Amino acid sequence: MAKIPFHIISGFLGSGKTTFLKRILEQTASKQKVGIIQNEFAPANIDGVELKKTGDDFELLEINNGSVFCVCLLGNFTRSLEKFIDEHKPDVVIIEASGLSDTTSISEVISAGSLSEKIFLASNWCIVDAQNFAKVGLMKQRVCHQLRMADVVVINKTDLIEGGTFEMEQEIKKINPFAEIKHSSYCNIDFELGNQAIGKFYFGDVQALPRPEVNSMVIKSSKKVNREKLLEFLNEWAAKAYRIKGYINLKGGETVAVQCTFNDVKLIGVDDSFHPTELIALTDQFTLREWNKAFKAL
Repeated sequence: MAKIPFHIISGFLGSGKTTFLKRILEQTASKQKVGIIQNEFAPANIDGVELKKTGDDFELLEINNGSVFCVCLLGNFTRSLEKFIDEHKPDVVIIEASGLSDTTSISEVISAGSLSEKIFLASNWCIVDAQNFAKVGLMKQRVCHQLRMADVVVINKTDLIEGGTFEMEQEIKKINPFAEIKHSSYCNIDFELGNQAIGKFYFGDVQALPRPEVNSMVIKSSKKVNREKLLEFLNEWAAKAYRIKGYINLKGGETVAVQCTFNDVKLIGVDDSFHPTELIALTDQFTLREWNKAFKAL
């Protein structure tokens, strides 16, 4: 049996990875059987819900709680992936690695053992948020690590910046001089699912990173909140978090999807209201107790 091409999509929190997956499904789901793996640092997968809304035909494996963040957790990932491939027999497998994941570990695990007999690393893409590339702070090491391992770097959200991307491109080229650089808005670019592997570039001794010192925390609630109060709450806490996302039920019956990346706070109404109120934050600047206390005060 021919080996299945395996593609990695990495990128920091909020860069546009799930949007890119939607584009890929639009282009390929009717032509090939696509298997998608979504890995979340948090115990709930909001992005999986977004993908299912596309209506495209694909198989989804959700791996939460950081199973592909460090070597110590990769055993669970390996077993889950092997079972997924054996059950669904996809033509192609794409992993949306969490914004904090270690793509070196992912590359290593699929190149060894029984998995190497079933799949091969076809390409490694890294999505860069043009608007927030310089704001990653203490997580810069992880961003550089993902860029370093990429075959293709997509500078996304170019419509949201002024002055072009020249300096950003120069910094990316210093990190990875061999990666192809593409530009996009809303990740509206073509993705080739060909069977030929793109070369991986390892510069020196690239070591796997330890699990990041970031807290993932979830608020679940049955309460409905005022829109204005919610915006005040999000604007206060988003500035202290790498990412906040989820769904909130508002007073008046409306449900909104929440996406916060640094100081960018967005609320988008959703058609159905089956979503429970659930917010996920990734941060190293506050605790769940502090966050939950503020939410209950709304």
